[in-house]
Amino acid sequence: MSLQSELESRKSEKFQALYGRMPQSMNPSLDTLLLELIAWLGFARACAHSARVQDVLLALQMDLQRMIGPSVIPQTGDFSSFVAGRTRWLEETREALECECLSRGFSELPGDTVSGAILDLLSIMTRRMSQDHQKQSQADSTVREYLERLPAMLFTLARYEEWQADPQR
Repeated sequence: MSLQSELESRKSEKFQALYGRMPQSMNPSLDTLLLELIAWLGFARACAHSARVQDVLLALQMDLQRMIGPSVIPQTGDFSSFVAGRTRWLEETREALECECLSRGFSELPGDTVSGAILDLLSIMTRRMSQDHQKQSQADSTVREYLERLPAMLFTLARYEEWQADPQR
């Protein structure tokens, strides 16, 4: 096998591992929504300046990836317990970030930084996508709760990212 065909094979395998070989899901429209959110979170993570924001966005991506398909459930516990635990983490992390930049106040309009504006846009898109999905199908109630809380986390991350960009303002 030539080097080029071996590289193409690996690239194809990685793509298939992420998107093509996912277990058959009971809810393919939810999986599509989660894949889209993972991609948008990756875009936001690539643009973020704060290492803490990048870490939180990566954790969110990993959470959503684990919610795709039934066989990606962690070995310890059932799916609902996993998602409920991650929802608690999401809320605790959001509250901690809010406390850190609460004294500064939140800007009323997005756009102080590119990364903050992307996170604001993603917050709105996530809320819309989640509402659209809920109208179309019934997701697991714990997944639905996670998706309902995700926009508030993204809004808070936008404020934190902007605060980190200019803490004196």
